[in-house]
This record gives sequence, structure tokens and C-alpha cells, in this order.
Amino acid sequence: MKIKHTMKAKKLSLRELARRKKQSGELSLIEAGAVLGAMALLALGIYLGVPFVRNMVQASSFKSEATMFHTGIQNATVNDADFSGESLTTLAQNHAFDSAGARLASDKSSVTGIFGGQVTSVPGTVTTTNDAIITSYPVPTAVCSMSVASLANTYTKITINGTVISAPGTTFNSSTAGNACSSAGQVATIQMYTTRS
Repeated sequence: MKIKHTMKAKKLSLRELARRKKQSGELSLIEAGAVLGAMALLALGIYLGVPFVRNMVQASSFKSEATMFHTGIQNATVNDADFSGESLTTLAQNHAFDSAGARLASDKSSVTGIFGGQVTSVPGTVTTTNDAIITSYPVPTAVCSMSVASLANTYTKITINGTVISAPGTTFNSSTAGNACSSAGQVATIQMYTTRS
């Protein structure tokens, strides 16, 4: 009988111990500190990571559109002896800028860039008069830095804020490109030269 009584007492004391340790929905100071620390790390990760990811996405979108503009200009001018008779309007009427979608004015007179600002296209020169169409596109500095290396492989010549960074006889240099992208503040104007080649 004494054994049963001792067993009953042990069960009763275990129940009481369990009841005392059961939480009522509140966090202890240590648990609250851990939650706040985790939230701070998450906020820091978002704060540091979002601009980088945003810039990468924007650079990818810009590179894609600039490449489509290059192909569109070449397709729209395939029968031209030179580019002297071309303008943004004639190129747009011949579907060179269709990839801009709704940012292309309905009367084909203007194209707004992905980041705002007007895109322009005029005849220009790489080696001989009117042998190129120069498409000027305003972009944020970070997008400029992340995009120009790729665009240097697509376009015959590229200038950024007036600095030639890639052309026949000028090898692309990432340091020169980075300096040119940031030389005019928050917005860089990239001039991309489309030729027959």
C-alpha cells in the first residue's frame, strides 16, 4: 500500500510541475529577444538586398529592350543605302521600337524609356557619314554600370555621357564605363550606335 501511495504522490507532483511550467501564451525575455533579433536580421537583409535585386531586374529589362531596339532598327532599315533619311518617327513606323509597347506614342513621334525620360534616335557616324543610327537612352547609374558590358557586344559603338567606352579601335574597359556611368549624377545617357554589322 505504501508503494501505491508513493506512486500516487509522484504522479501528483509531476502534474503540478507540468502545470507550473505550462506557459500562458506570453514570451519569456529570452524568447522575446530572440524574436526581435531575428526580425532585425530579416529587416537588414531586406534593406540591403532589395536595391541590388531591383537593379539587377532593371538592368536585365533594359538590356533586353536595347537589344530588341538594335534588331528592330536593323530590320526597319535593311534596304536603306545609308541612315540619312531616318528619324525616330520613321523607325517607329517601321516597327523598330515595338518592344517599348505602350511607351511608344500612338502617333509614333516619341518613345519613353523604361525609367522615364525620352529615347531619341538620329543618324550618326561611326566611320563614314550617316553609317549609324544613334539611340540615346537615359538610365539610372546602377543600371548603366550593370548593362554596358553586355551592350558593347551588341552595338558597334557606345558612348556614356559623352565618353566613348566601346567602338572600332576602342576596347571596352569596365573601369572607364563605370566612371562614365557615374559622371553625370544619378542618370546616365547611353548612346548606342546601330550599324549594318
